[in-house]
Amino acid sequence: MLKKNIDMLHGRVMPSLLRFSLPLVLTGWLQMLFSSADSLVVGHFAGAAALAAVGATFAFVMLIICFFGGLAAGVTVCAANDVGAGDTDSFSETMHVSVLLAFIIGVFVLFLGEGLSRTVLRLMNSPEDIIDSAVTYLRIYFLCMPAQMVYNTGASIMRARGDSRNPLIFLAISGASNLVMNILFVAVFKWDVVGVAVATVITQYLSAFLAMRALMREAEPWRLHLSKLRLKKAKILRILKIGVPAGLQASMLAASDIPLQTAVNSLGSLAVSGNAAALNIDGLIFTTIESLSQACTVFTGQCVGAKLFDRCKTVLADSMIVTVLSGVVFGALGLLLRWQIISLFLPDAPAAVAFGADRTEAVASFVFVYSIMGTLNSSLRGYGVSVSPAVINIIALFGFRLTWAYVYFPKHPTLFHLYISYPIAWAIAIVMLLVIYKPAVSRVRKRLAQA
Repeated sequence: MLKKNIDMLHGRVMPSLLRFSLPLVLTGWLQMLFSSADSLVVGHFAGAAALAAVGATFAFVMLIICFFGGLAAGVTVCAANDVGAGDTDSFSETMHVSVLLAFIIGVFVLFLGEGLSRTVLRLMNSPEDIIDSAVTYLRIYFLCMPAQMVYNTGASIMRARGDSRNPLIFLAISGASNLVMNILFVAVFKWDVVGVAVATVITQYLSAFLAMRALMREAEPWRLHLSKLRLKKAKILRILKIGVPAGLQASMLAASDIPLQTAVNSLGSLAVSGNAAALNIDGLIFTTIESLSQACTVFTGQCVGAKLFDRCKTVLADSMIVTVLSGVVFGALGLLLRWQIISLFLPDAPAAVAFGADRTEAVASFVFVYSIMGTLNSSLRGYGVSVSPAVINIIALFGFRLTWAYVYFPKHPTLFHLYISYPIAWAIAIVMLLVIYKPAVSRVRKRLAQA
């Protein structure tokens, strides 16, 4: 194994987990920093309406990205299993199949997004004064889908080997480029939402290029060869067996935001812009937790491949400690600083800031509950268990939030009462996950022990 990769199979788990997680967290923070900088540029130089137009697209974009991004989760687990088992031939096949599959899916998502943009925004009851700008943003943004899918797959392959450093470096380069282009396109050229979208497209292709170049320069047997890019049925089915349920699970989380975003849209453009600004606080918190949870998936995947099942228990326990503590700390910071942070994005719209503060109060106060749910989901994914968690998320997250948005919210039309549905849904999901966790893991261990 390459020296830069972290050994997940030997020694104490916690130090290795933290060493691997730190670049993941920094990667997430950088991503959020650059995204927040985008919002700052738009809010300051293009106005609240432009920020609302970009924010109104968030739920739809996340729905698409999360579902098809499930491919990356399938790649991570399969590649980590291969590394843990020491099967370099299978790892190479996983890598080459997944990169080509990611590109094909990216092209499909590009055309899907182009065709559905206006229809979906209409169904979400987007305010008439921002819908044209929102559609323009989406149609440009979706041009980056092939690059985004390829980059996510490349980063997943690196992390499955224990390399969380290179994806951080690539994001720093592309993110800094994105910030410079946003300032140039929005502040100087006055392109408004068009400038934000164009900058995103360019930098996503830069990220994909950097990831593919790095894989093509690796030593054997980790090297990517373009001549070996092929689709193989057995490998695709193995990736999709984990990736599709994982994508469905993630997309249900994103889909549950669509009725909520529709409810926000019903309160007007000030609520939409305040909600969009508050997403930056949520994003920082959730990115931290998701990054730590992703480490749990990779560690568990390698340990399962090596049949180190007792070590898997330690990975779960140490991951739970780290993620819950992070949820408590960052949730408290978000709650305490919500007014100041949201005001940075909307300096001349105090009414919009108030809307955003309501959302943050409901979410940040209980985000540690999300940490528990996320770690359980990630541990199960590392074992290759994806279907039952996906079903649970459909019921506990999508179903509950949909009901909440159409039954409870009309009687209490504030963002606090809308988004308090988040922690309630998380708690329901945790109870259901705890019920299925031990039986699901036992089945996997039994099957592998007999293999």
